[in-house]
Amino acid sequence: MWISIVLATAVLGSPVSGALPAGQVEGTISAVGTGTIMIADRDGTPVRVVVTGDTLVIQRGGTTLETIKPNNFVGVTARRESDGSLTAISINIFPPEFRGRVREAQFVMDTGNVMTNATVFQSVRRIAGRTLYLKVNDGSVVIAVPKEAEVWRLTVIKAADLRAGTHAIVRGGPGADGTFVATGITVDAR
Repeated sequence: MWISIVLATAVLGSPVSGALPAGQVEGTISAVGTGTIMIADRDGTPVRVVVTGDTLVIQRGGTTLETIKPNNFVGVTARRESDGSLTAISINIFPPEFRGRVREAQFVMDTGNVMTNATVFQSVRRIAGRTLYLKVNDGSVVIAVPKEAEVWRLTVIKAADLRAGTHAIVRGGPGADGTFVATGITVDAR
């Protein structure tokens, strides 16, 4: 499951056949060229993605809750429990470049889950569970973190580091010329 973070938007290149995907394409990079990548989407349909100098390329690698420290900027996808509390599904530890670029806020996502992009002011591990305390604007949010919650560290990389065979999520929409021009690409660490 990919964490639904509002990282950046991408304009996806025109697919080889069919209509342009809306907003996002996910699949495996099948080829890398100068200024473009080809992605075989989940259905196997090839999509040509234009990569510009403004495209933000992120690599995500799995890590643990213990690597999260006070003052880290994180994005937490959580489900709201019947008692109103939040339980983390996944956590992204953002790179420093995301401060001021990703909005610090809490909002309900299209899936019904709650996204919290905020600064950690305390991380507590207890026998009965693990908890993150996040500062959001002038308030705070408490999120329980079960052992099964995914924790990812995001790192900014160069487009030249993209490789065929890598899983990728590209965000964006159609460009003026009918291509899909990426402003955001996230790849899994190899």
